[in-house]
Amino acid sequence: RWAIAAALPDEPEAKSADWEPLELPVVDHVVVTASRYELQGDEVRGSHVIGPAELNDNPSFGGDALRIVHRLPGAASIGVTAKPNVRGGSDNELLVMFDGVELIEPFHLRDFQSMFSSFNPQTIESVEFFSGGFPAKYGNKMSGVLDIATQDAFEAPGGELGISAFSLSALYFNETERDQWLLSARRGNLDLVLQSKLGDPRYHDLYGRYSREIKEGRLKASTFVFDDDIVFTDDESSAKSRVKNRYAWFEWERDKKDRASRTILSFGSIDSRRKGFTFAEEDTEGFLVDDQKLEISSLRHLQEYRINDRFRLDFGGTYRHQSMDYDTQIQVTRDVVSEFLGVETDVDTTFREKFDGNSISLFATAKFQTGDRLTTEIGLRWDRQDYAKSDSQLSPRVALLFNINGQWDLRLSYGRFHQPHAIHELKTTDFETGFFKSQKSEHYILATEYRFSNDTRLVAEAFFKKMEDLKPRYVNLFDPYVYLPELQQDRITIYADKAEAKGIELSYTGGGEKFEWNVNYTYSEVQDRDGGRWIDRRWDQTHNLNVFLNWYLGNWTVGAAMAWHTGWATTELPQTLPAAQSLEIPAYRNNSKLKDYGSLDFKVSYDQELSGSSLQYFLEVTNVVSRANKGGVDYEITAGDDVYFLEEFDVQPVFPLVTNLGVIWRF
Repeated sequence: RWAIAAALPDEPEAKSADWEPLELPVVDHVVVTASRYELQGDEVRGSHVIGPAELNDNPSFGGDALRIVHRLPGAASIGVTAKPNVRGGSDNELLVMFDGVELIEPFHLRDFQSMFSSFNPQTIESVEFFSGGFPAKYGNKMSGVLDIATQDAFEAPGGELGISAFSLSALYFNETERDQWLLSARRGNLDLVLQSKLGDPRYHDLYGRYSREIKEGRLKASTFVFDDDIVFTDDESSAKSRVKNRYAWFEWERDKKDRASRTILSFGSIDSRRKGFTFAEEDTEGFLVDDQKLEISSLRHLQEYRINDRFRLDFGGTYRHQSMDYDTQIQVTRDVVSEFLGVETDVDTTFREKFDGNSISLFATAKFQTGDRLTTEIGLRWDRQDYAKSDSQLSPRVALLFNINGQWDLRLSYGRFHQPHAIHELKTTDFETGFFKSQKSEHYILATEYRFSNDTRLVAEAFFKKMEDLKPRYVNLFDPYVYLPELQQDRITIYADKAEAKGIELSYTGGGEKFEWNVNYTYSEVQDRDGGRWIDRRWDQTHNLNVFLNWYLGNWTVGAAMAWHTGWATTELPQTLPAAQSLEIPAYRNNSKLKDYGSLDFKVSYDQELSGSSLQYFLEVTNVVSRANKGGVDYEITAGDDVYFLEEFDVQPVFPLVTNLGVIWRF
């Protein structure tokens, strides 16, 4: 683009009697942007794009704006972790991209359910969420994609300072004709809120970016740091976690009328140290030390050619070098519950190993329009890894978009998606010492969208997802929301060889100048095949309804959200079991349902204009009615002479009513 500055004409040296200065309109600058080719129906694959207003105005637990993804079709959540399960997949099957760089576990309290995302919502321009069928440029995850773009246009200079019950934040930005700066810092206040009642959880994040226009392109340098220093204690356990995440990257971007390119050189390191102990109770004790260090360097290139208004070609690739150090020690003696479940009771193991290797990926996508109504996208992706035994994957993808008329579209897509066992994903605390082959999923999607004349739209989508070559999954059979899950008595391994997810999603969205809303409903089934049986996955929620809306009333903004879904699966055990017979877990696992989950949330904010700045006051309330949503169960089992007895059954609740009060000063 070109910037044309306004200039006043020079005054004449000799002025005539009737000379008057010329009054010109005040113009800072005019931006002229070159035209570019766009295909009709350019968005062949369906995704949800979330803008700044939705991120900031919708209520969210602890002020974590990215939790709005939990309210979109295809996402399953019980409100504890910030990581959603996408169309039946595990919570580690979501790819998170931030300004073109893949981030690994970008969550605070990573070792304690990953309760908050590491992003300041004020730095985000948009979030694009794919719940399936994503394009070939995305890889190495088999369920979904979260592609986050940062703010790139400001009324410079300016910034903001914010304080709430959950965080302190500061943001500064500046922009000149060629240069741009952005700096964001946040500190979590959870340690101040808890006041040492449950421990001392501290965390913070820092993001900075500098960019400069150079000739026909833009050069960017960015850094992202997010750290945790967490201590949690209760009557039964003590757990500590220190995690340091460091990312830095450089980007060169060019965009012309018929082509565009993007090259990113990135470096990352994650240093994680975890210690824990479960206190002795009868014959139960435990001890865990888990230290990990990951280093990554990566080069990624994306190229786009817009041949004409009917054909576009995208291709690119990524090279990555990785090294990973593991140092794990576990010593635990489990009690009668483990005997009842047939789980190993006496464990004493040490694992120290370093892995080093490379991975490479290449992709190409052709998007073309046939006639006036049909747009086709065909993609192919190839990935290879060599840090364990060499493994490679080929992933074809195709999507069709048919425009029935100006308001009604029909979309059909198929894709194969692979998820290699990443170098940092060895579950050494669950005695995993070797890498498994790549997991695979296939997505079949049929969708239709109708756009009404008043900017509302109705989307219906049917999906079927088949997952194969699954690696073992380590879970707590009764209550997963504990500080040290690997040391618990109910820790089991699931050896499902395949899984399936299928369902129908309906979404109705609209709005105007003062009102925005979305209503979506999902009917779905998610099952593993384990021991020859089809068993519901824990996060199977047959019926799922979400409603969220915003009112804009002058200086007031009111956001409301409602979530309801079928209770997640749980395991109901027999009252007695012969002592000589261990429990056949697949016969009982997830054979019952918890109480239905429901939450009603509100956010109210008021903007006060000051001289050259403004104040925004806000109040968020999560779970307004303090509904006792259940997250797990707890059994106490005793051994008789020849039989095990089930003594007690407790249902474990998740979060009650939570409030977040704060103010933001923008200048």
